[in-house]
Amino acid sequence: MRKARAAGVAVAAAAAVGALLVTSGTSSAESVELSYTATGQTGLTGLGATLPLGPGQADVRGDLQGGALSGTIALPETRTDFKLAGLLDTHAKVKVTQVGGLTGTLAAGTVDVTGKFDIQITEVGHFNIGIPLPNCKTTAPVEIKLKSSGNFNPAVGGTLAGSYRLPRFADCFVDTEIINFLVVDKDNPITIDLKVKQ
Repeated sequence: MRKARAAGVAVAAAAAVGALLVTSGTSSAESVELSYTATGQTGLTGLGATLPLGPGQADVRGDLQGGALSGTIALPETRTDFKLAGLLDTHAKVKVTQVGGLTGTLAAGTVDVTGKFDIQITEVGHFNIGIPLPNCKTTAPVEIKLKSSGNFNPAVGGTLAGSYRLPRFADCFVDTEIINFLVVDKDNPITIDLKVKQ
């Protein structure tokens, strides 16, 4: 019975990046809820940088009959360090916040999930001297689609992968146009590793 329940649900995330969780699921006569520790990373192609994600939490509800998934993912603020133009030591702090619920499916060991996220740059700086950016964020939510890499076992977890493009940022003071020139409309890879919480 436990295996039958476990086989009916999986999780998603995000991005964000990407982009982690508090459940907001579908209503079903038969459903199961699971929580996962979420960690991962996303590449920021225009910066030549990698942004670590997590550890956060993903909470997922699965419809055992239809295979539908829903849920949320919550991630802490994170930081990336890189060399701007290959020369200048630079850092950025980033917060990824889910907008609405995650939706998706689990079928034959494959998870497909989609979520939308606000991406906020909370600080930028050089040589570890940071400048706070209280209102710098994407002008529209970022849609991230993720698919499991290999077989996803809901009772254990697995890896989700995908890509996304960033829209324009606003309210970043003098950095707004520099940020938009570097990161807007470029393909950015993202992976999320999910491990079921005991």
